[in-house]
Amino acid sequence: MEIKLKEKEIKRIVASLLILLPALLTFNPAMGQEPRSLDFDEIQVIAPYEPTISDAFKINENPVIDDTLQVDIHFDYSIFPKKIPTRFEVEPISAARMRGEPLAKLYRGLVKGGLGTYSTPYFEARYNTLRSNEYALGVNLKHLSSSGEIKDYQHSGYSDNLARAYGKRFFRNHTLDADLNFERNVVHYYGFRRDDFLDQPLLLDSIDNLSNQDIRQRFNHFSTGIGFGTHHTDSARLSHQTNLEYNYTGDRYEADEHQLSFRGNLGRELSADPTGQAKQQYFSLRLGADYFSSRTPRDTAGTGIITIHPRLYSDYDQIRFFVGLDASVQSDTASYIRFYPQIGGEVDIIDRVLIAHAALSGGLEKHTLYSMSQTNPFINTAIPYAFMNRKYEIGGGLKGSLSNYASYNISLNSTAIDNYPFFVTDTATAFNNQFTIAYDDIRHFNFRTEILSQWGKRLNVRLAGDFFQYSLDEEIEAWHTPTLQLSLNLKYNIQNKIIITADAFARNSTYGKIYDEQGVPRAKEIHGFHVDTNFGIEYRYTRILSVFFNFYNVQNQPLERWLNYPSQRFNFMGGVAYSF
Repeated sequence: MEIKLKEKEIKRIVASLLILLPALLTFNPAMGQEPRSLDFDEIQVIAPYEPTISDAFKINENPVIDDTLQVDIHFDYSIFPKKIPTRFEVEPISAARMRGEPLAKLYRGLVKGGLGTYSTPYFEARYNTLRSNEYALGVNLKHLSSSGEIKDYQHSGYSDNLARAYGKRFFRNHTLDADLNFERNVVHYYGFRRDDFLDQPLLLDSIDNLSNQDIRQRFNHFSTGIGFGTHHTDSARLSHQTNLEYNYTGDRYEADEHQLSFRGNLGRELSADPTGQAKQQYFSLRLGADYFSSRTPRDTAGTGIITIHPRLYSDYDQIRFFVGLDASVQSDTASYIRFYPQIGGEVDIIDRVLIAHAALSGGLEKHTLYSMSQTNPFINTAIPYAFMNRKYEIGGGLKGSLSNYASYNISLNSTAIDNYPFFVTDTATAFNNQFTIAYDDIRHFNFRTEILSQWGKRLNVRLAGDFFQYSLDEEIEAWHTPTLQLSLNLKYNIQNKIIITADAFARNSTYGKIYDEQGVPRAKEIHGFHVDTNFGIEYRYTRILSVFFNFYNVQNQPLERWLNYPSQRFNFMGGVAYSF
């Protein structure tokens, strides 16, 4: 018989057996015996039950198919390139602009004036246009005079005056400029003392009756010029410059001189040299012509100079040199043509630190009334003015930078000059108080050292020294010319508020020409080695208003630049400057 039980019935049977199982386990089968007491063991559970399941490990064995059939696959393919047309249009963009530092403010005018010892007034005025791309105009006025006296000498007053006007007109690639200048300089021939003529009663009486007008000299100089030239920066284009100038100089004693000058210059950068090594090559051609018409109480003369000067400049990066020729025609009572080689160059031994340079040159110059009076205003103007022939000038040296703040230049120079001018006392004048010119052929040697140092805008220092040696054909000394000159210049700027300047000049002995009782020329020492020191200080109260004080000949020395012409001793000047 098949018995079928339902799932609920099976669960009920299992539950009943679980309840009866402890009783069955303790049941005693011996029948008729007294029941015994049951023994119980006490079990204390101190932790909850934690069921665990042991780890299962997977069998890592994969089936492997050993396929003995191999198939080689080969592909045959080819590429058929085809160009796909594309189109790209560039959109215009504006040029980049560099924003630099703001431009410094300019002022249209400056007025500066002061007053010093020896009754010395000073005045200067400038007025000009501001920045413009079309034109530039300006005027300049200046006056400096003194009516002071030097002990034991005649009236030594002087006056220097200047008036100048200029203008420029800027075109796209050219500039037209013109200027007009007038100078008026007054001096007195004060270079004699009354006590030197005590044994000559006639001259002594003349001295006692002299007025300041009797020893007064006045030079008037007028000049004007006009120029036209290119100002473009493209060196591959032809550049040119032409200037025409007129100069007039006259004095109080009927000596005058007219000079008409022309200057022309053409230049252009050349194509690469055949070797292809030159970085740049530039050719220039300079033309010059001067005509002089001189008149003195003794003579009238017309002379001239014509000069042609071609030059080729080449730059080979570390080596730069030029070659050229100066052909000069001298027109006088007779005409001469002279040729002077123009050769020079420099080599960078150590870039910017050590540069060697050398040059050979020469040239022709004309002494003029203006140039001589600017050098020595106490000359007797009734003298002829000769041509100076610089036959050759050869020199060389080293230059470069010692650091970012200092540079140097050391050079040697040897020159041969015909008709070099020396100023000597004109014994034909009554009081020996004027100078004439003694021309001589000389060989001149010069050794020069110069050191420049600059620390931004705060401190500038310049130290220079020159040693000269002269070989003369006729004269016994190089009159009024030292053989050693030293100079030191300093400028110190304190917060752009206080400006201090200092200058020191040192020279060794110089000599003037005199004659003994037999008429034999002798050399008279004017003064030995000396140092002349000047100081200046400027206080800028504002950007437009400042006060200045200058001190000259601080050692209070009776220095003589020319024989019997001592300068003023210690003197100072103070004044103000105003910009607007």
